[in-house]
Amino acid sequence: MDTVGERIKYARKKNNLTITALSKLTGLSVGNLSDLENNKSMPSSNALIKLKNALNVSIDWLLTGQQIEYIKEEGEKYLSREELESISEKDKIIFKAFETLPEERKRDIEGYIKVSLNTTDLEKFIKKEKKV
Repeated sequence: MDTVGERIKYARKKNNLTITALSKLTGLSVGNLSDLENNKSMPSSNALIKLKNALNVSIDWLLTGQQIEYIKEEGEKYLSREELESISEKDKIIFKAFETLPEERKRDIEGYIKVSLNTTDLEKFIKKEKKV
């Protein structure tokens, strides 16, 4: 993907959005979005912010393609800056250690967590996360 327009279109499709749906999310007109995707115009700074938020990508990635894209997978939730800053150093160490484990050990730990939470608590947690 060499152009801003190609990246916008790619991210839109990756998020399973029609151009009309993206228009509703961003407040940008369908015609404007079409022009952007077809490289007939460049997005304004305001449009970049709206696209970044709607498509879950960074402005750097939209403009240059150089930063790692971070398009959310279905059902995945990213933490806000405030939420990230509230994570304790101890928890950050635990997360980093978890990431170094082989997949089999990760599945074991995930299973332990599921068993440790009773079904009611787990269902409440899942419903709460889906609302966010």
